[in-house]
Amino acid sequence: MTGGALCKTLGIIKKCITFSRAAEGLRADFQKQLLQLQREIGFSYVRFHGIFHDDMAVYREDEAGEPAFWFGYVDSLMDFLLSAGLKPILELGFMPKALARVPDTVFWWHANGSPPKSEQKWCRLVEATLRHFCERYGNEEVRKWYFEVWNEPNLDAFWCGTQAEYFRLYQVTARTVKAVDPRFRVGGPSVSGADFRDGLRYLDAFIAFCSKEKLPVDFFSGHPYPTYWPLDTGGNEKMGYLPKSTCQKFIRNMCEKIDRSPFSGAELHLTEWNSSPSPRDLVHDMPFEAPFILYNITQNFGVTDSLAYWAFTDIFEENGPGETPFHGGFGLINPDGVKKPSYWAYRFLSLLGDEILEIAEDHILTKQKENYQLLMWNYCNYTEAFAKGDRSSLSLLDRDGAFDEKPACVRANVPLKGNYLQTVYTLDKSTSAFPKVKDTTPIPR
Repeated sequence: MTGGALCKTLGIIKKCITFSRAAEGLRADFQKQLLQLQREIGFSYVRFHGIFHDDMAVYREDEAGEPAFWFGYVDSLMDFLLSAGLKPILELGFMPKALARVPDTVFWWHANGSPPKSEQKWCRLVEATLRHFCERYGNEEVRKWYFEVWNEPNLDAFWCGTQAEYFRLYQVTARTVKAVDPRFRVGGPSVSGADFRDGLRYLDAFIAFCSKEKLPVDFFSGHPYPTYWPLDTGGNEKMGYLPKSTCQKFIRNMCEKIDRSPFSGAELHLTEWNSSPSPRDLVHDMPFEAPFILYNITQNFGVTDSLAYWAFTDIFEENGPGETPFHGGFGLINPDGVKKPSYWAYRFLSLLGDEILEIAEDHILTKQKENYQLLMWNYCNYTEAFAKGDRSSLSLLDRDGAFDEKPACVRANVPLKGNYLQTVYTLDKSTSAFPKVKDTTPIPR
């Protein structure tokens, strides 16, 4: 596999990573973690919420209602991200309070999911922001970025307007982006796959609208979370987990719909993705998360242009700061800088060679010149009760009862000839934070 196909295959490993919101990117502890991530793995793009949130102070209106813009905090953030080797998939949102039609917020940090009270003022905000980026970084640089219109508008928490109102927002925003520079890349709708069928129906309607209105869509985006949210008899939400093939099915369904559309040449970016959409899911801290990542990334090689894990750090405040070191946050790294099992999944993936020899459900074999890399994992499924939403087997100090233990048995054909040295890294329950490294030993052949 060579050329563009290889890029779309191995490229998704380090294409994009994410974090919660723009303002968190100004913190010293956040920046320290991100720089370490870039040194040891090295992603190309980053995606996050809140570039227009009030804590970034971009937008205000004077006494006459005239918009005014300030980009001091945005400049500090973007300068840092670019210096770390990261370009943005820039989510355009949420709504500044002064521009919001509805005083509706979500998250501990009060993200506003309202449509704008004035389309004209919203477009002026988008245009002013993009023109500022052009002046500061140059059009050639900004043409390498992506501009994503909003976040999960199919969920009421993130968009309190109607579907038609989101489509209208996309229409005026996409045209504004292209008016600044026709080569800027714009897309959406970052549809949530937490409800598999609803998300795909929303994508169908979005494609139909953009086709009818002849709108630009340079890329499509979605969020494949393999969970559902049923209600028990007492009316309390309980999170259940769907089969491990759920993400692949969602992504392939998106691909099929895009390929059959007038936008068949558009890219596909999964700009959020994790084992669940909860920032307090204790599973996120467990060894399970590593094989979950390895399985889903390798099974989607060659299918999508990015699969962006949500998120790289537990410095993440959707529900407020985490009150314990391992509180079930989304991150690859906990707030204190400890690397979680999920981190090592990406670290091991980053060590693969550029020639793929074999991919299976439980391993991948690659080659780099005369070196071979065999990465194996043991994917243990959730117990039936846990998968259906019974979380009684899971607690802060005891988490193993949520999974069915499964002995590992991996077979791979490694075509070695002559004498080799082997280095073995092992990640398991007893070594989840710091993988064991066996001494390098010879393998006579």
